[in-house]
Amino acid sequence: MYPSAAQAQSIGNLLPIAVPGFSVAAGVTVATRLHRDDIPRGITLGITPDDLRVYPSLTATTGFDSAPAAGAPASATIRLQPSVQISDAALGLAAFAGADLNRYPGDQAAAANNITAGLGLDVPFGAGTITLGGARLTTRESALGTSQAAASAPFAVALTDGRAALRLPLGAFDTTSRIEFSDTTINRTTTTLPAPFRARAFLRASGELATANDGVLRLLARLNLAVARYSGVRAGAGVSNATTIALLGGAETAPGRVLRLRAVAGIAAQHFAGPTTAPGTIPVGSIGLGWTPDALIAAELDLSRDSGIDTTLGTPGEPVTTLHFALANAFTRSLLLTATVDASAGTIAGHQARDTTMQLGAAWSWARHFSLQPSLSYAIRHNLPGSAPHELRLLVALTWAP
Repeated sequence: MYPSAAQAQSIGNLLPIAVPGFSVAAGVTVATRLHRDDIPRGITLGITPDDLRVYPSLTATTGFDSAPAAGAPASATIRLQPSVQISDAALGLAAFAGADLNRYPGDQAAAANNITAGLGLDVPFGAGTITLGGARLTTRESALGTSQAAASAPFAVALTDGRAALRLPLGAFDTTSRIEFSDTTINRTTTTLPAPFRARAFLRASGELATANDGVLRLLARLNLAVARYSGVRAGAGVSNATTIALLGGAETAPGRVLRLRAVAGIAAQHFAGPTTAPGTIPVGSIGLGWTPDALIAAELDLSRDSGIDTTLGTPGEPVTTLHFALANAFTRSLLLTATVDASAGTIAGHQARDTTMQLGAAWSWARHFSLQPSLSYAIRHNLPGSAPHELRLLVALTWAP
């Protein structure tokens, strides 16, 4: 709910996708499966393939950003991202640690240091599996996109996130239960940051009952609960403590099919503390389509409508519509081309807000340990606090994974 970071990435996208339970990878999710031969072998600390494996990597990025934040001048960008992933298939263990150091020579207020650490574990539970995951993110921003409000003093953001899931097959049906807790705290060194954004806590839980994966289609029913609590909320701030309960039903194709379809729809009942937003119900749902004709081509399309409490754009109580389209095509085993379009529309502080980003990218791998990844993106925004209405980014990243 606070203004977006200068590098236009949400805190949720910084969570480690390598940890069980943290599936937040952006773009074409099938892309990592297109080049299994190019994934580093890692350093095996044992004898069998299931023993402990360590995957170190280092990514250096440079390029141009036309608008790091609202009112900010164009600048070059320099980014360094060391990380290490650890996995042990026999134990069902995964861990992640990484840093993201981002500098803008032309706009010092957009600098950021992000440090993430996460741990996950899969635990057998009878015929099912319990997945546990936790992560801690600390980021120190010079302005966090609020320089136009004279909030140029640095401050730190800390995010603690924990997740648990239980999948239990019951013959003709599968049940899945999930719970997630996240707490975000901003330590301010400036008084210009609005009080409601000092601290925010989320609790999300869901239960799903679906038919087994042995058919063409899986029928499913899902119950979602989301609770948001803010610290220091004031009248007229545009946010308040909120609770949302959603009941959805629909169908999706079984995993592993060339053509994948998902259609889920339902209704969400919302309640808010105080007079900020009146309680009510809104229709919610999503439609998704995926196509993978062979191992080197993938396309996906997703259109969804959610409550503002469940999204990074929008005010709780207002519906948010999102569109995601992605295409990946690999002409060879070492060259992957991607194209994505992500669009969101919702209401922030009583004003309609929109955010549309289009990106073209490529990944060229050679000598097994190196990958070159150029990308071009253009964002169009309207009424999005802390962000420029137009932003062009041209980046080149080099990854070394020994």
